[in-house]
Amino acid sequence: MSRKMLRNLLVAGVAAGTLAGFGMTGQAADGGYTFAMLVPTMNHEYFENCVSFANSCAEAFGCTVNVYNADNNADTMSKNVEDAIAAGVDGILIDPYYASGMKCAEMCEAAGIPMIAFDSDIEEFGPQGDYTQYISFIGPDDADAGYNMACNLFDMATPDEDGTIYVGVVQGTPGTAVAINREVGFDKALAEYTDKGVKIEVVGRVNGDFAAETSLPATEDLLQKAEKINGIWAANGGTATGVMAACKNAGLELGKDITIVGMDLNSSNVKAVEDGELQYDIGGHWLIGGYAVIQMVDYLNGYEIKNPKTILKLLPITQDTVDKFYKDYPDNIPANFDIKAASQANGGDAEYSSFEFKFSE
Repeated sequence: MSRKMLRNLLVAGVAAGTLAGFGMTGQAADGGYTFAMLVPTMNHEYFENCVSFANSCAEAFGCTVNVYNADNNADTMSKNVEDAIAAGVDGILIDPYYASGMKCAEMCEAAGIPMIAFDSDIEEFGPQGDYTQYISFIGPDDADAGYNMACNLFDMATPDEDGTIYVGVVQGTPGTAVAINREVGFDKALAEYTDKGVKIEVVGRVNGDFAAETSLPATEDLLQKAEKINGIWAANGGTATGVMAACKNAGLELGKDITIVGMDLNSSNVKAVEDGELQYDIGGHWLIGGYAVIQMVDYLNGYEIKNPKTILKLLPITQDTVDKFYKDYPDNIPANFDIKAASQANGGDAEYSSFEFKFSE
């Protein structure tokens, strides 16, 4: 009996509530593995880049990635978990938005399908613990990124006439670990700078929901209510896009009248850094989708994932370093990263567990 046939029988058994706890390793019968990649939306350049690099890594190993897009809907995200399990894939890669991580872990445990969470951590439990099929988490250090964004903002924003830096915060999607941790980083920097005697006043925190279309009116409202504002901390790339549009609409000259920092290294925002409109951007974490593919290939080939939780420091850019970014990350792919050489199954040393986003020497 082929592994694919056995997998389908396992899934059918799980659907009937009769089988649980079966793990699978080894090469799939069709010459490559099939993975499900569950994302909260594809209406964001970050996820487009993430899926693109995941596909590049899958192709290097003769594998296939099937993308399940939740379209920013919690119910759809939950259904996508069910559909991916029912499809009998060899592994699941999930960005566990909308509390979908628990359901995915439970269903993967029952079906014997390994899962890797990426980007958003599952707060209730860690990998390689209660759920044996939850083998790894790969994500960015969101708190560190939010902290570095804030530090740059406080360093580079021009204080008002009274010597105070008046700043606004445009937040990400409420309740998500990503948004919470990035703002934790902002608050850490705020406390450090005020303790050092830097005069900073937060004039408002508004919900940008990680989207340009939400962040634009939210920023317009922030600008209208704030008597003074010198800088804005934007929680991600789409948020920064909306912030910049709102500031332009208000007649502010970006980089002079107001200082804006953001995250994600979206192509339009990298261009804004190059043009001096966006002071600082940090990111590169779309690569974790590809690292998740490499880890899953290794696991299915019987290799141990020695570091069950990989937290990556991200790559910051300013106008002085944007040319290096274009050179070292053409088309958002690291120029000097050998996909196969990172895999233990191909004789590599699992560099995905220690890879840091950085410029070449």
